[in-house]
Amino acid sequence: MSFVTESERGFAAAREARSRLGLGLEAPLADALLLIEDVAGVPVTVLALPTGLAGLQGRKHGRSYIFVNGLESAARQRFTLAHEFGHVELGHAGSVDYTSDVFGDGRRPPSEIQADGFAAEFLAPADGVRRWLGAVGEPPNDLETVVRLADHFHVSAETALYRLQVARHLTKGKYEPIKAQIRDHEHTALCRRLGLGDFEDTLSRAEARLPRLPRTTLNQAATAFERGLLTIDQIAQLLDIEPSPVRGEFARRGVEPGHHEPDY
Repeated sequence: MSFVTESERGFAAAREARSRLGLGLEAPLADALLLIEDVAGVPVTVLALPTGLAGLQGRKHGRSYIFVNGLESAARQRFTLAHEFGHVELGHAGSVDYTSDVFGDGRRPPSEIQADGFAAEFLAPADGVRRWLGAVGEPPNDLETVVRLADHFHVSAETALYRLQVARHLTKGKYEPIKAQIRDHEHTALCRRLGLGDFEDTLSRAEARLPRLPRTTLNQAATAFERGLLTIDQIAQLLDIEPSPVRGEFARRGVEPGHHEPDY
């Protein structure tokens, strides 16, 4: 009888999710947020959360939702988003996840280890990593290989390093020295020299204008606004945010107020 680790449970759930969502088991995700929101049907809010809080997920009125800390780097946000989606897919109870829960190396509950495994396999599947390694000619075990793989799958250097180990491309003797280089931020300068790391998606664009609200929520709010059922201030109060982001989003969409909305 074989023993299945918590990480392996997460890997299996991620492969099932990718297959169900029509993603296959090799390709990078073009836009993780839109995929999870539009295809999987889980609304995602990106906003400024307190320092140390990576994200959270839960259910309300029978529907799952995800919040992500938009003050983190885009690569970290993608992993947090996939981690929270992993909790949803694995059937875990609602959770508030701190940075140490998502990115920590210490002792953590099984549910967090499973969600981390899910996130890693969902964003950078092992089959895809192996195919990439073959396509680039089995590159050396060095930091450049790590950052190039990270760029290909739009993940952090830490995640790319971990995926190389899972794909059995790195031995522990190579893993630890490269991990130390990443800890010393040597990968950041290398990315700049190689011109890597400028991938643009919904999460990277959201950094400039937080909060980023779920599209279904905004669509419903815009409809109510256009029909004169709610004012911008009322919508902001319902969403528990300041009116200015709502007003800015409606302006970008060209949404016109209904007859109940006063002129400004």
